[in-house]
Amino acid sequence: MDMSGDAVFRLSDYRPPDYLTETAALSFALDPARTVVRNLMSVRRATGVTPQMPLRLDGLRLELLSLRLDGEILAPSRFEQTPTGLIVFDVPEAFSLEVETAIAPESNKSGHGLFFLGGKLATQCEPQGFRQMTYFIDRPDNPTRFQVRLTADKARFPVLLSNGNIAEAGDLPDGRHFVAWDDPFPKPSYIFAVMAGDFGVLGDTFTTKSGREIQLGIYADRDVLPGCTFAMDVVKRSLAWDEETFGLEYDLDHYNIVALRGWGGAMENKGLNLFGVGGIVTDPETTTDDDYVIIERIIGHEQFHNWTGNRVTCRDWFQLSLKEGLTRLRDQLFIGAKLGFGAWRIENARALRRNQFPEDDGPAAHPIQPAACVTVNSFYTNTIYDKGAEVVRMFIAVLGWEAFRKGFDLYIARHDGQAITTEEFVKAMEDASGRDLTQFRRWYHQGGRPRIEASGHYDAEAQTYALTLKQSCRVLIGAPPPEPFHIPIAAGLVTHDGGAVLSFTRNGEASATETMLELTEAVQTFVFANVASAPVPSLLRGFSAPVTVVSSLPDEDLAVLMTHDADPFGRWDASQMLGIRLIRRLAADHAAGRALTVPEDFAAAFAATLADPSIGDLLKSQILSLPDEPVLSEGLATIDLDGHLTARTFLRRALALRLKDALLDTYHACAERGAYAPDFESIGRRRLKNVCLELLMALATDEIADLALAQVRTAGNMTDRFEALCCLVNVEGPQREAAIAEFGERWQRHDIAIDKWFTAQAMARGPGAAARIIALKDHPLLDPDNNARAMAYYGWFFRQNRVAFHDPSGAGYRFLADRLIEMDRMGRQRSHWLMPQINLWRRYDAPRRALMRAELERIAATPGISQSLRDNVRRALDSED
Repeated sequence: MDMSGDAVFRLSDYRPPDYLTETAALSFALDPARTVVRNLMSVRRATGVTPQMPLRLDGLRLELLSLRLDGEILAPSRFEQTPTGLIVFDVPEAFSLEVETAIAPESNKSGHGLFFLGGKLATQCEPQGFRQMTYFIDRPDNPTRFQVRLTADKARFPVLLSNGNIAEAGDLPDGRHFVAWDDPFPKPSYIFAVMAGDFGVLGDTFTTKSGREIQLGIYADRDVLPGCTFAMDVVKRSLAWDEETFGLEYDLDHYNIVALRGWGGAMENKGLNLFGVGGIVTDPETTTDDDYVIIERIIGHEQFHNWTGNRVTCRDWFQLSLKEGLTRLRDQLFIGAKLGFGAWRIENARALRRNQFPEDDGPAAHPIQPAACVTVNSFYTNTIYDKGAEVVRMFIAVLGWEAFRKGFDLYIARHDGQAITTEEFVKAMEDASGRDLTQFRRWYHQGGRPRIEASGHYDAEAQTYALTLKQSCRVLIGAPPPEPFHIPIAAGLVTHDGGAVLSFTRNGEASATETMLELTEAVQTFVFANVASAPVPSLLRGFSAPVTVVSSLPDEDLAVLMTHDADPFGRWDASQMLGIRLIRRLAADHAAGRALTVPEDFAAAFAATLADPSIGDLLKSQILSLPDEPVLSEGLATIDLDGHLTARTFLRRALALRLKDALLDTYHACAERGAYAPDFESIGRRRLKNVCLELLMALATDEIADLALAQVRTAGNMTDRFEALCCLVNVEGPQREAAIAEFGERWQRHDIAIDKWFTAQAMARGPGAAARIIALKDHPLLDPDNNARAMAYYGWFFRQNRVAFHDPSGAGYRFLADRLIEMDRMGRQRSHWLMPQINLWRRYDAPRRALMRAELERIAATPGISQSLRDNVRRALDSED
C-alpha cells in the first residue's frame, strides 16, 4: 500500500506486498554533496502472486545510475521510473536486483532519508525515509536482513555506524576508510540507520541475565561527552528493568546511541538509536528536573522498542499504536517505578488532558487505529501514542497484572520476527486470560472520548450505596454513532467527614476498600453492600481509563476528596474539578458584572493542603496547581478564553493575598539542600517551591518580582532558573527585561539552555506578549536548520501558549499560517503537529473565529501546497458547527 501520494488511503484497502526482499547488501560511498548508494537485493515473489505482476519499488528524489537484474543491465524497456518509484517488468519468481542511486544529503532539508547536519551525516527512515536513499519495497511488512558497508573520508568522518554488529573495518586508498555492519535480525526499512561523523564516544558494557556482554556506546560531540553519563546509566537500568519486568533480553552485541546537535527527535533504529543532544546530555547547570524525567523516559522508550516495535513490528502504518502505544506504556511503568506511581500517574493524566483530550474534541479526532489517511505522517499524534498507552493500560485494569503478563509473553512468543496488527495483540490477551474482549476492541476502532455521568443513592436502612454510571461519546464526522465502550472504573468510598475510608462488599465477595467496576452498558448501576454510612464516591482512581467523569457531587464533597482521598489521583482530580467549577463561575460573574469572591470552603481546602505535612511535596504541588486551558474549556461548546483568564487571574491573586505568608514560608523551606539531585524527593521539593512562586507572582509586587529575579541570577540549578524566568516573562517591569537579557547573555553558548530561553518567551502571556514572541523569529540564534530550536520556539507558541497565540489582533494566527506554508515548501510534512489550537477555531468567540478561518482559507488557497497540508486544513475548515 503506497501511502506517499495524494490519494486517500484506507485500512480496508490493505494488501500484502507482491514481492518480498529477503536480503539487502547496501554500500554507501558517503559524501555530503553526493552520496552513491549501491543496493543489491535478493527478491522473491510472494505466494499466490501471478508471474505477470511487475515489481514496484518506492523511491523519491533519486538519481538512478544503474539497474541490473541477476547481474545483467536492464534495457530501458524493462523498467519505468515514476515520481514515486520504479517499476520493473518481467521479473522471475526469485532474483537479485542491483540498484545504484545518487543523493545529495546536504541539500536534503526534509528531515528524512540521509541528511547533513552540524558536520554529521545521519538518517531518519521512519516512516518513509528509506525510499529517499534507494529504491526499495519501503513498507513495514517487508522485513529484510541487511548488511551495510560504509566508506567515507577518514579525517572528516572517522566514525561510521549502522545497525547490528561490526563485521569488518579497514583503511582504503586516498584517505578513505570503511566499516561493514551485519544485522542478523530481519527488520523493516524504517528502522534502518546510518550515522557518520567526527564523534567522541562514551563506552560501557552491560551483562545480560544469560551472561552475554553487550558493548554500549553513546556517540556525541566531544565537548558534551561528560554530560552523557546519566544517559548511560539510564540505558543500563532500562536494559535491566526490561529483563526483570517483562523478561526481555537485549539481542545484539552492540547497543549504540548517537546524540546529534540540532536534531530534535528520538528514533529507535535497531541497535543504533538517534537522539538530539537535548535528549541525551545532562548537566544541572542546563538541565531541568523535567528534562531529566523526559530523558530517562525517552531513552527507556527507544530501548524498549527493541522488542515492541523492532522484533515485533506493525504490518502497516494504520497499526502504529501497536508499537507506540504499548511502548509508551512501558516507558511510563519504567518511570513510575522510580518516581512513585501515584504522583507520576497524575503527570500522565495532566499530559493527556492537556494534549490528547483537545484532539478528541476537535476535527482531528480519530481512533487509535485510524481507518483512513492522506499521508502516513498524520498518524504521529497524541491519540496514537498517549491514548494508545492508556488503552493498553486498561488491559491491566481489566485482566490484572498477572494475566496481562501472560498475554504479553504469548504475544512476543507468537509474533517474534513478524509484522502484525493490533488484533493479534488483543487476541493474545484474550487467549492468555480466557476473557472475551470483543467489546473492548471498540477502543481501537471508535474515536472520541467517553463522558461518564455519575450519580449515587445511599439507603441507610439497607446500608447499600447504588452508583449509576452513564456513558456517552460524541459522533465523529463520517463515523457511525459509537457503541458503548468497555470502561474499567476503579472506585472507592470515603466518609463525608473525611475521617475514614469505607469498606464494602460487592457481588458477595470479601470486604474491600477499592473495586474495579467494568462499565459495559450505556447506563449501569453498581450496588455496594454493607456500607456503614453515607459515602462520597472516589471514581476513576489511578486514572483507570482515558475518560471524562462528570460528577454530580457538591463542592463540599469534592473538598472532602481533595483533602482526604487515599488515592493520589482522586485527591488531585477533585482539586481540579473544584478549581474548574470555581473559575467558570467567576468568569460568569465577571461577564454579568457581579462582584468576584472566592468561597471560604475552597480557600480553606487550599490552605489545608498547603499546610498538611502528610502530603508529599510533589503531590502537594500538583494539587495546588490551578487548572488552566485547555482543561478549563473541556466539554464547553464555546471557549471563554478572556473570561477564564480574568477569573483565573483573580483566583490566583486572592489565594496569594490570603496565603502570602504561608506561601513564602513554604517557598523558603523548599530551598536547595546540598548538591543538586534529580531524585523523587528533590524534584518534589523544587516543584512545590516554584508553584508557590508562581502563585505569589499574582500579587504583581516588586518584592515578589525581585525574589524571582534573584532566583534567576543565583539558583544553583536550571530548574529554579527556568521556572523563575517563566514567571517573569509574564509581568511588566524591569525585572522581566533583566531576566531575559541576563539569562540570554549567560547561556548564549549553551544550546540546551538557549532552547529554554526561547521556550520561556514563547510561553509568555502578558500584555504585548504575542508581538514580542513573533519578533523572536528574526533572532540570530534561531537557526532554521536547528530542529530542536524550532521545536522550542514554534512548538511551544503554536501548541501550548493558549493565551498569546489567541491575541485579539490575530497576529498568532497569521504567524502560524506563514510557518505552515514555509515548512511545507521545505518538504516537512508535519503540519498537524502545529495545528491543535487552530483546529478548535469554531469554539472561540466570533472575532477570533473569523480571524482563524481567514488564515486557514489563506493556506488552502496557496498554490502548490502539499496534499498533507491541504488535507489538514480542509479537515479543520470542514469540522462540524
